[in-house]
Amino acid sequence: MNSLRLRLVRSVAALAVATLGVISCASSTGGGNTTPSEDFVLELRWLGTAPTGATLASFDAAAATLRATITAGLNPVSLPGTFTNVTQCDASLTGFPDVSREPIQGLVIYLRVTPIDGVNGTLGSAGPCLVRSEEQKNLPALGVMRLDEADVASLQTAGRLQTVVLHEMLHVMGFGTIWTDNAVIDTTDLNNARFLGTRARAACADVHGGGANCTATVPVHSADGVGSKYSHWRESLFTNELMTPFLGGGPTPYSAMTIQSLADLGYTVSATPAQPFTVSGTFLRMAPDEVVLTYPAPMRPRFELDSRGELMPYRHR
Repeated sequence: MNSLRLRLVRSVAALAVATLGVISCASSTGGGNTTPSEDFVLELRWLGTAPTGATLASFDAAAATLRATITAGLNPVSLPGTFTNVTQCDASLTGFPDVSREPIQGLVIYLRVTPIDGVNGTLGSAGPCLVRSEEQKNLPALGVMRLDEADVASLQTAGRLQTVVLHEMLHVMGFGTIWTDNAVIDTTDLNNARFLGTRARAACADVHGGGANCTATVPVHSADGVGSKYSHWRESLFTNELMTPFLGGGPTPYSAMTIQSLADLGYTVSATPAQPFTVSGTFLRMAPDEVVLTYPAPMRPRFELDSRGELMPYRHR
C-alpha cells in the first residue's frame, strides 16, 4: 500500500475522530437490479464513526461534485463470496464487519479517519480496490480511503480538505490508477509520459489554451521520484490544477481536462462542474508559510471481476 506524505510548513490543531462500527452515508441504496441505474451512484460508507460538521461536509461536497460530473449509471456488479472484508484491500482496516452483499450499482468507497502518526506525517492511502471486468473497461466498483485524523483536521482548518478529498476520490475513480490497463498512457519515454485520451487532449488544447503542449497528447508527470510518476498531470505545465502532484496555495481548479479524462476511461460525463483553468507552463510558487502537500502514487487495484463475475487478482497490463 502506497502512502501519501504531507510536507507542512505550518502546523494547525488536530481534531479527534472516534472510530467504531460501520456507518453508511449514501445517496442511493444498492438494490438488487441487474440493469444500470440512470444516475451514477456513488456511496460513501464510513468505517467507524463518521466525522461531523464542516469536516463531514467537505467529504460530502467532494462526492457531490463527482455525482454531478458522471451523468450515466454503470453496470451493477455483485460481490463474489470470496470478497468479504475491506482488509483484503488494506490490511490496516481491521475490526470492522464484512462488506455489504448488496449489488454495487456504481462505486462504493469505504472511508476511515483514524490516528496514524499526527500532523506532518502520513496522510493515509486511497485508491480503487476492486474493478469491473476488462469488458467493462476496468471501471472501479469498490475503493478505500484511510486518512490521518490529525492531518484531516489541519487541512480542514486551512480550508483545503475538500480539495484533497476530491483529488483522492478521483484516484479511486480511476484517474492515474487504471490508465495503464485502459491503454490511455504512453510511458515509452519514461521521462516524458503522455496521456493518450482524445477528449482530455481536446480540453487541454481548446478549452484551457494548452496549444502546442497538447496537440496530440496530454503531458503526464514523469519526475520527482516513484510516488508521483505516471498518475498525475505534469506539474511544470499544469501547476495548480487539481490533479497535479503538488498542492500549494491559491485556487486548485477542477478542470474540463480532468473531467474529460474520465470520459476517456469510459464514464459518461458533464463538463458543467468544470472550473476555469488556463495552462500557464510556469512552476507553482508557494509563500514561505503556506501548506504544501506532495501526493505520491495512489493505491492501485487489488482485484478484478472476470467476465463471469468471479474474483481474480488484478493483472496489471
